[in-house]
Amino acid sequence: MSRITFIHLIFTVSLLCMGMLSGCATIVKGTTQEVPVATDPPGADVTLDDKLYGQTPVDISMERKRDHLVTVSKDGYKPKSIPVVKSVGGAVWGNIIAGGLIGWGIDATSGAQYNLSPESISVVLRPINASSNDADSNESVSNFVKELHDLDKLKEEGNITDKEYASMRTALFKKYYPEMDIQSLGLSESKNPNKQMQGDDTTDNK
Repeated sequence: MSRITFIHLIFTVSLLCMGMLSGCATIVKGTTQEVPVATDPPGADVTLDDKLYGQTPVDISMERKRDHLVTVSKDGYKPKSIPVVKSVGGAVWGNIIAGGLIGWGIDATSGAQYNLSPESISVVLRPINASSNDADSNESVSNFVKELHDLDKLKEEGNITDKEYASMRTALFKKYYPEMDIQSLGLSESKNPNKQMQGDDTTDNK
């Protein structure tokens, strides 16, 4: 074996080991995702999963492995809640080349295989005296995210199979967002989940 061939072999083995130990998506994307949040008017309080995060405009660092509830509120305006949900990311497929099953296992544990949607949030706040059904909408969003968390717990505790989890997660999207193409969030190809998830008075910044 020539010296050059030997060096190439060592380099290839090193890359494979890195993938197996770390997980491709974990290296490429990390376990968190920055989601910019903006409001009109600015200066609204932003809570992430019921914890105050800051004021708009702000970039929120969110764990990829879970679904989140973002709420914006400002004196004189109606609060608005937006679900930020996880979907399977493209970098996962790199594990087939670099990390194999071990790499996939690490990504699945860390959550790095997921993308969060919407990728950005922009909300036009409505004055308190404006007529709307925001209260009902916010309660529905909160219930939706809570049920997603309950479903994750069932899966983590081994009470349901992966197939049952996927089916039940799809059913929740159909229940709360019947107008959505549920194939958009890692279940199949997406059309435009960002605007569908956020509603009429929010827009994706992409």
